[in-house]
Parts: sequence; C-alpha cells; structure tokens
Amino acid sequence: MKNIQILIMFLFSIGVSAQDVTEINSDLKLSDSLTYETEVRIYQGGGITNYSSLFRMFKNKSQKWTAEFYEHYAKVDGQAELRTDKRTLKSKNDMEFVFQNFLRSHILELPSLGEIQWKLVTRGNVEKVKKQYRGKEIEEYELTNKQIAILDGEGFKIQAKGWNRANEFEFSNPDGYLKHYPEIDELIYMCEILNVIRTEFGIWKK
Repeated sequence: MKNIQILIMFLFSIGVSAQDVTEINSDLKLSDSLTYETEVRIYQGGGITNYSSLFRMFKNKSQKWTAEFYEHYAKVDGQAELRTDKRTLKSKNDMEFVFQNFLRSHILELPSLGEIQWKLVTRGNVEKVKKQYRGKEIEEYELTNKQIAILDGEGFKIQAKGWNRANEFEFSNPDGYLKHYPEIDELIYMCEILNVIRTEFGIWKK
C-alpha cells in the first residue's frame, strides 16, 4: 500500500535560527543562555525583512518581575545600519499571574512544530486504484493524505526556565495552523502563550 501525501501549499522554513539568535543576543548585549532561574524569552522573526523582536520576562533574586521588549533591525550591507530599541513593559495583571498562565499552557513541556508534523495531516481513505504498469493493468491500494503547509509568515523561538526545569522549542505560524487544525493541543497551547502576551503587554497584536 502506498502512502501519498498531497501538499496544499509548499512548506517554507520560517523562524529565527540559532545563528540569528546568537547575532541578536550579541547586538542586544544579552547572553545566549537564560540568565535567571525564572525567565522566558520569545524571539519573533520571519519573512524577508531584517526585523526581529524579543519578549523577555524574568524574576530576579529579589523576586521582582521585569518584562522587556526588544526590537532588532539587522545590518544590511549597503542598505541599512544596525538599529535596536528596548523598552520596559507593564502587564495588565500581576506578572506572577502571567507566568502561571505560561505554565498552564505547558511552556516547559511543548515540543517544536517539527516534532508534530505528523499531526498536521488530514487522513485520507484507503482505496483500490487501477494503473498501467509495463503495458499491464494492475491494482494497488493507496492512502491519500492531505497536508497544509504555510508558505510565509512569522516564526517564534521560545526559551523558558522555571521550577528547576528548562525548555526550548520553535513554532512557525501557529495562528495560521490552528485555523486548519483547531484540535491539536500543541497549537492551542502555543497560541494561548502568544495571546497572553498580546493581551497583557500589547505587543504582537494581530
């Protein structure tokens, strides 16, 4: 039996690569590893622009919460110089409440989108089809699946640390995929995390 997948759209690699993150951190004067015992970083980028951004939230040794938003415009030879901007964010609710909502959405357990690609498939039926093979008609069973992949958009790289645990994962276009696969838990949780940030801090609004 053959397994044939029909791609509705071609998958394009979107996101913030490890090299990009290292460059961004260097320009923003941040370490590549998380600095505090309780910290969340979410890097946002994608498309053909030189723009990326970073949401950072951490609790220091004095148990004080801080949230920051960085904007990063990478240098483009002959076109643009490096430009960065940083501002402190205030949340609508207490930041401990915000962090607990991140935990509720499994920020310390979520895998990368690439690890759940097998879920991003609409299963087809097993059907017997007739084909010509070397001048003879043969019958084969085929399974035709349909898979939607998004061509362009934005990607996120997430680093989270807390409760003596750490996690790192990547997602591209979670909002777009959720529209097609609303039943997939990992997409639901990733979009919850982004929606908490949008609601509480007023960034990355749709």
